[in-house]
Amino acid sequence: MTPEEFRGFVNSQNDSAILGLCLGEDMIPYVFEPEPDKWNTFRDFVSAELGVARNDIRIVGSGRLGFSMKPRMKLKSFSDKSDIDVVIVNSAMFDWLWLALLRAAYPRFPLTQTLGGWLRKRRNEIYTGWLTPLEIRLDLTIHGAKAKPVVEFNARWFNTLKLASQIPPRRHEDVSGRLYRSWEHAELYHLQSLAALRRSLTE
Repeated sequence: MTPEEFRGFVNSQNDSAILGLCLGEDMIPYVFEPEPDKWNTFRDFVSAELGVARNDIRIVGSGRLGFSMKPRMKLKSFSDKSDIDVVIVNSAMFDWLWLALLRAAYPRFPLTQTLGGWLRKRRNEIYTGWLTPLEIRLDLTIHGAKAKPVVEFNARWFNTLKLASQIPPRRHEDVSGRLYRSWEHAELYHLQSLAALRRSLTE
């Protein structure tokens, strides 16, 4: 699908159809089109390393369609300076990380001041059902053994995506990942983004 075809698609289709194209459908992402078999290699690797099902994993944004879905980017084409955005949906992992983070850094004074803005941002993410693990800033030398599960999880997440970034055949900048609690949470987030995209395309 070209950017112009996508404009027409967005204007003519309902939310369900648009979500299917941008998130829900198990399609070959743009970044794997030169070598489609590597999409399964990528998913199998991430699945094995993080302990999630293959169907828990999607690529979204420009890595999926070949052009950016970010509002005001005007459907900019994917390039070797683009990131590949990975969505992982797994309620058990999300809840485990949430509780591990609470055990390590329960959000109450004076810890909230010590940890700074990253904790407030993660709290806002949790409200809408997602987390960006690599934005969690805990230090074992400061927070001690209670932070170890989160630090180890983040190391596994980082290493998995870094190694997985070598699999896609198209050149790119990096692979980033976001963890959602459920597909409903992921869909709500993307619906909000699509609404903003629609507005930007008419400006």
